Amino acid sequence: MANEMTPAPEMTPAPLQYRSVAVRFVALLIDVIVAGIIAAVFASPLQTPVFNSASFTNGTYSISTTANSLAGLGTTISALVVLFYFTLLLGAYGQTVGMMALKIKVVKEDGSKIGYVDALVRSLLLIIDAIPFVIPFLLGAILIWTSDKRQRTGDRAAHTVVVKA
Repeated sequence: MANEMTPAPEMTPAPLQYRSVAVRFVALLIDVIVAGIIAAVFASPLQTPVFNSASFTNGTYSISTTANSLAGLGTTISALVVLFYFTLLLGAYGQTVGMMALKIKVVKEDGSKIGYVDALVRSLLLIIDAIPFVIPFLLGAILIWTSDKRQRTGDRAAHTVVVKA
C-alpha cells in the first residue's frame, strides 16, 4: 500500500461584505466630532481674538479686541489635523475611531490591508464627496449607492472598499 498524500482542500476567501451609506455616515459623523475636538485643541489658541484694552467711561465698560493675525494659520492647522487623523488611523489600523465603534474597516479590493498612501488618497478625496455643501457628502452617498462595491470617490481612486470588520 503506497503512502498517498491527498492535497489539502483549497481555501477560498469569504466574499467581502461591503458596508452601506448609513453605517459609513454614522462612522464619519463620529470621526468628524473626534477630529474636530483634536483640531480645536491645536488651532483654537491661534483663532482667539487679541485683547487690546479695557475702559470704563460714563458707566459703560468696553473691551477692545482685534482679530488674531494667526487665525488663517489656525484654519490650516485644523485642516492638517483632520487629514492626519484619517490618514494615520486608516494607514495603521484600517479603521478610524468611528469605524472601530461601528465595526467596519477599509481594505484593498482584494481584501488585503491598506497602506498609508491608500489612506492619504482616500482622506484627500473626502473633500470631493463633500462638494455639494448644501447637503454635505451627498455626492459620496450617490457614488456608494451606484457602485457594485459601494465605493465613493476616494475608494475608487485608492482601490479600496469598506467592509465588515
